[in-house]
Amino acid sequence: MSTTAKLETPTVQMAAGSIETIPLQIRNDSDIVEGYRLEVLGVPSAWATIEPAEITGLYPGAETTATVAFHPPRNASAPAGELSFGVRIVPTEHPEQAVVPEGVVEVLPFLDTTAELIPRASRGRRGARHQLAVDNRGNVAITVDLYGADDGHLLTVSPRPERVTVEPGQAAFADVRVKPVSSLWRGPSITHPFTVTARTEETSSVTLDGTHLQEALVPRWLPKALLAALALLLLLAALWFLVLRPTIVSTAQEAVEEPVAQANERADEAAAQADEAAAEAEEAVVAAQSAQGAASQAGEAAVEANELVGAPVLQEIAVPLSDRLQAQTPPATTTTRTFTVEEGATVRLNDFVVSNPQGDFGRVQVELDGQTLFDLALENFRDVDYHFQSPIVAGSGAELTMTVRCDEVGVPPAQNPPPTTCDTAVYYGGTLARPPQPES
Repeated sequence: MSTTAKLETPTVQMAAGSIETIPLQIRNDSDIVEGYRLEVLGVPSAWATIEPAEITGLYPGAETTATVAFHPPRNASAPAGELSFGVRIVPTEHPEQAVVPEGVVEVLPFLDTTAELIPRASRGRRGARHQLAVDNRGNVAITVDLYGADDGHLLTVSPRPERVTVEPGQAAFADVRVKPVSSLWRGPSITHPFTVTARTEETSSVTLDGTHLQEALVPRWLPKALLAALALLLLLAALWFLVLRPTIVSTAQEAVEEPVAQANERADEAAAQADEAAAEAEEAVVAAQSAQGAASQAGEAAVEANELVGAPVLQEIAVPLSDRLQAQTPPATTTTRTFTVEEGATVRLNDFVVSNPQGDFGRVQVELDGQTLFDLALENFRDVDYHFQSPIVAGSGAELTMTVRCDEVGVPPAQNPPPTTCDTAVYYGGTLARPPQPES
C-alpha cells in the first residue's frame, strides 16, 4: 500500500446547525512524490466539505493533514441519527491504490414546532369552523395533543382530531369547531374569546388565541320589517273600504242601466238571428272537434316535456381542500413550489395565509395559472391572511405556484444558532369539485 490515511476521530456527535471538524492524517509510503484527490462519501454533500480537496507534491515518507468539516442545517433535511461516511483518497500516480477511511457522524434530534389558527376570528348564529395547522420544522417526528378552552364557559371548542402525528418538515391539519353553549335570540352580537393549545411531551405548548362573534337568531331588522308590512296592509284596507269600494259600486249601477235598455231593444233582433245562430252552431261543432285533436297532440307534447324535465341531472361532488406550499430558500436564490388541479376537477379557493415566521427579507409571488394573485415583500409581514367572499376558480390542469426569492435570512430572537435559509409558506383552502362517476 503506497498511502496510509487515518481519521483522528472516527465518530463525531453534533447538533443540527453546528459545525464539527475532524483532522485526517495522510502519509505517502511510496518511493515517489505523490499527489492526492480527496472527497467525502456517504453523508449529504451539501453539508460535508474537506479542505484541501487536492494535495500536490507530497514527498516519500512525508505526512500532511486535511480537515473534514460537517455542518448539517437546522431543518428537516438533516435527519436525526447516525450516518456513516468515508473519505476517498485517490493517489494521482497510482489511482488504483485509493484508500477510504470510514467514520460515523451522529446528528442529534431537535424540535421546532409552530401552529396557526385559520381564521383567527369567525362569526355565526350557531357556531363556526376554524382550521389549525401544526408545522414540524424539527428533524424528528412529533405527536401533538390539541385542546380547546373558553375561560367564560360560553363556548364549546372541539378540535378534531384531538391528536396528530407530524413528520419532520411536514404540516398536519385539524378542524376546530366552536359552538355557543346557549342561543342568542335577539339583541346585539356577543364576542367570545377562546384558545386552542398544541401540546407535545418534548417541547413547550403553543397557545393560539381566537374569537367568535355570536349573532342573534332574530335579526335586528326583522321586527321593523313586520311593523312596516302590517302598516301597509292597514293602509290598503282603509283605501279599499273608504275610496275604491264605493266608487266601484256606483260605477257598476250606472253601467247596468244602459245595457238593460239595450237588451230590451235587441230582444226582437235576437229571435230573427236564431236561424243564423243554428248554422253557426254547426260550424262550432266542427271547430270543437278540430280543437279536441289539437289538444290531444298538445297533451302528448306536455308528457314528453315533463319526462325531459324530470330527467336526472348530474351534479358535481365538492370536497374540502386545504394544504400549503412551503419552501426553504438559501440566500440569493429562488425557490418555486406548485400545486396542480387534478384531471377533470375544478378548484374554488377562498382562503390564503402567507407566512414569514423568521422575518426574512425578499419577495414572494403567488400565481394561479399564470395570473398573479399576490406579490409581497417578505420584510413587510410575518403572517397575512386573505378571505374571498367570491371564490377564485380554476379548472383542470391549472397550477397554483409560489415563487420565493431570498435576499436576507431573518434572525429570530433567542434562536441559536440562527437559521441559514428563508422559511416561507402559503396556506390555501377552499373546495375541490369532481364530476360524479356514471352509474353502471
